[in-house]
Amino acid sequence: MAEIPPPVVLPGTECHALRTPGGDYRIFLAIPPGEPPPGGFPVLTVLEGNAYFATVLDILRNGAQRRAAAGMAQGVVAGIAYPGAARHDQRRRTLDFTAGPSVEGGSLPSGGRDAFLDVLLRQVRPLVASRCAVDPARQVLIGHSLAGLFTLDVLAHDGAAFSDYIAVSPSIWWDEKRLRAGGPVGGKRVAVSVGEWEQALAPHERGAPQAPATAERRARRAMVDRAQEMAAHFGAAGAASRFWCFPEENHASVVPLGISRGLRFVLGG
Repeated sequence: MAEIPPPVVLPGTECHALRTPGGDYRIFLAIPPGEPPPGGFPVLTVLEGNAYFATVLDILRNGAQRRAAAGMAQGVVAGIAYPGAARHDQRRRTLDFTAGPSVEGGSLPSGGRDAFLDVLLRQVRPLVASRCAVDPARQVLIGHSLAGLFTLDVLAHDGAAFSDYIAVSPSIWWDEKRLRAGGPVGGKRVAVSVGEWEQALAPHERGAPQAPATAERRARRAMVDRAQEMAAHFGAAGAASRFWCFPEENHASVVPLGISRGLRFVLGG
């Protein structure tokens, strides 16, 4: 049998084990080479690191290499991941990213939002700060889907926790009423993005047997309309707010576009 080649490793990254009362995590960390800026590096906290750490890191590295054209500065990327190789842990993400059950119900445990935020602030943030000089005033939270809901929920109810928020395809339908019940968010920046085909059927989906059920669910959840309205809501509450709906993109394909546009917005200064 031929010898198995070694796995590919992302250069300039490290992995830390983190134990908490609510379960174990892995912290993927990428620190830019060279001297930090006078105030320290901004920190990008990426939720669901198994799925999105490498994506964010690649976008940031490419953008920072061409800063004048891309409008992105260097930053530390900290991915919060669950143990194992799976991109998503549905049970734990539902618990960590929600303040309670969804309006649609469901059998998975929910309501761990406060405990998870405490992990980010009291354990992950000090770990990152121990590894390099960081700017405490430039802390960016990035989430997609249900983690995008968490991102907006932190902005709404604990806005001081981060300076900037990037929510891609946020699951606002889970509990829109709670998001709208938050307080003022003056001085914060929030980037909200979504794909056109998250609220409508793509052409290639229209003939599928499940098309009617898919169309009904997407219309009911109204991902595009709710994302646009929520971006406007936070803008009215004092945040510098941006919204993008990317044509011909779906819940999965919109991720790199939303992250790239969001990073350009929050790191362009």
